[in-house]
Amino acid sequence: MALSAALLLTGCNSTPHKASVDPLQGRLNSNTLTEASSIERLDTECHSDVLQRENSVGNSADIAQQIALANAALRCIENKSFFPQHPDKQMAMQLNALAVVNFIKAGETQMAEKSLTQFRQQFPQQDLLFADYTSFVDTAVALLQHSELSVHQLSVLNINKALRHELKRNDYWLRN
Repeated sequence: MALSAALLLTGCNSTPHKASVDPLQGRLNSNTLTEASSIERLDTECHSDVLQRENSVGNSADIAQQIALANAALRCIENKSFFPQHPDKQMAMQLNALAVVNFIKAGETQMAEKSLTQFRQQFPQQDLLFADYTSFVDTAVALLQHSELSVHQLSVLNINKALRHELKRNDYWLRN
């Protein structure tokens, strides 16, 4: 589990999506200006507090700090809606992912699953990539639901090779 936590801390990037560009998209009209002014943005102070707390927690094994960090990350995005073109969508996805990761590190699997479900509902068909180009969602699913996954399901997940090997090894010793 420590290996998986280290893998999760490597950072996330948004998966690249190719989208067609509408030539009229760049034009502003009165409706666009009204929508832009009514967008609920993330609180930058909340975000910077979470980043500062993340730096101080680091690789700490203190469960209370990990849970507090996860809860702080979730508070930054609670009661906000992030549509596909929302300017803070990427930051919100990263905050939600940070919460999932820290709940996993703290052993709070129910809270991690709840946060992962929230991520999938709020950002459907979207994912973040770790520095090694593995999937945040697939990694979280592998860590949280590995006992429910078949060998084939596990093999098609875009997860780190070391994590995949560790999960297979763990499964082998649990069955034998």
